[in-house]
Amino acid sequence: MAPKTLRSLLAQPSSKLGPHHHHHHQSISISQSISTVRSAISHWDPHSSDSLSPSFLQATSHLHSHLLHLSASHASHHHTSHELVTIHTLLESAMQHLKESLKYHLFHISSSLDSHSDNIKAACSIAETMLSTGYGEECVSTYQSMRQSTLKSQMVRLGFDQSAHQPKFVRKLRWETLDNQIKSWRDMAPVVVQSLCSDEHRLCHQIFAASPESVPDLIFSTITCDVTLSFLTFPETVAVNLKPSPEKLFRLLDMYVVLSDLLPDIESIFGSEPASSVRSQVISSLGKLSKAIRAVISEFELAIQKDPLNSSGVPGGAIHPLTRYVMNYLAYLSDFEHSLQEILVDLPPNCNSSFFNLPNLQDESILSVTIAWILFVLLCKIDSKAETYSDVALSYLFLANNLQYIIGKVESCQLRKILGDEWVNEHNMKARRFVEGHVRSGWAHMSEMLSVENENGDVERLRMFLLAFDMAMKERKDWVIADVAMRHEVKLMVEAMLVPAYRRWYSSHKDFVSVRFSPENIKKKVERFYEDSNLSSGYGSC
Repeated sequence: MAPKTLRSLLAQPSSKLGPHHHHHHQSISISQSISTVRSAISHWDPHSSDSLSPSFLQATSHLHSHLLHLSASHASHHHTSHELVTIHTLLESAMQHLKESLKYHLFHISSSLDSHSDNIKAACSIAETMLSTGYGEECVSTYQSMRQSTLKSQMVRLGFDQSAHQPKFVRKLRWETLDNQIKSWRDMAPVVVQSLCSDEHRLCHQIFAASPESVPDLIFSTITCDVTLSFLTFPETVAVNLKPSPEKLFRLLDMYVVLSDLLPDIESIFGSEPASSVRSQVISSLGKLSKAIRAVISEFELAIQKDPLNSSGVPGGAIHPLTRYVMNYLAYLSDFEHSLQEILVDLPPNCNSSFFNLPNLQDESILSVTIAWILFVLLCKIDSKAETYSDVALSYLFLANNLQYIIGKVESCQLRKILGDEWVNEHNMKARRFVEGHVRSGWAHMSEMLSVENENGDVERLRMFLLAFDMAMKERKDWVIADVAMRHEVKLMVEAMLVPAYRRWYSSHKDFVSVRFSPENIKKKVERFYEDSNLSSGYGSC
């Protein structure tokens, strides 16, 4: 069966009309009804609901019923024809007055519906009367025009500019301008859907509660669909026309989250068939946003891979700007965990956990595999940058600093939950191996100089040790260990490597050789070195 048009529905008699519209007019004469209507019209005040008295509304219904009776009787008497013209003219005048009153009351329903109960009650009475007396089309046309104008005005006051949402304009905008428009849309969307459209839906069903079935839904869709569609199409327009780049990801995610959160409200408010286009548009926008977000994440991974090696030299083996950028990016990204699980339905071909021997991530979720892959790409890039250092100890320190920063970031946000304990434990072990490599390559040769087995050249060996020790202190004063716990661990490892060896040598030779420094002096030098130099200040941990 084809869907009924609004006109055909308005032409149907309603079974839900109020008591003053039933045919209980036997006790009232036509002349009384004519007199009542004429009197009401002559004293009409469109700004007051007093004109909408029950007697007037009942009289108009009586006149309409009598008009239908006369028309159906096919009477041709002069008196009957004159009466027909009189009643019809009077009804026309009454309906015009009702129409003006309807405009007035609708105009004043512009904010919270609960604060406009008198206006709503008056509009209900007018609509019920006009529908029952055959003036449904005039009533609906007036209602739609007034409410459509009100809705558009409300959206303009919120900041909605329909022309600025067109694809040709979006494509020409600089990112800074578009970014502001997206933020504005993000803030407006809940108000438009949950307040304006929700109120409009409720009002429409209140005003036309007595009308034939489906009329309120058709009226509501006519009022809201065009402007709402224009508003809700904006995310799709942006997603389709935006060139993917990492800095744009979070605005796309903002729009996705807003639309996703509003979807239940949209399905409820626009649940009828006439308004189905709005639901379809939101689902389409979510799909286009998902595709754009996946493209940006792929672009982000590619940007890490393309980071040039000539940006490798970070003084003192400090945390590389690329590491900070990627980890801050991923930390922010992890706040969108729920949405990203929905969005990342298709993994890129190269994002395969078995490819890089990934440990068992928690449930191997799409998001965890994607994040782990990006971190793997970052660590590979950091490895390649470490190779540019000529000092092996500094190379290990660079690796340790950067991996420790990555682990710290993971543990400080949702990334810990996404990646799981096993990932953290494995990379903590790797970071410790880097620290051990740094200490071994930087200090072990000094310990070997003091080997007791080497009996030759005691004084020369001491001189070489102290020279190497002082040289290390000077050359490494600008080296950086940003993490406090790691710096303490390195200090203890260096002390454990040098001080016992020096103490053994000192115990064996102090009676035969003049020794300037005691083992405690060496220990204090190591402690001061890791407390007073850049090794202790670092570059922060943000």
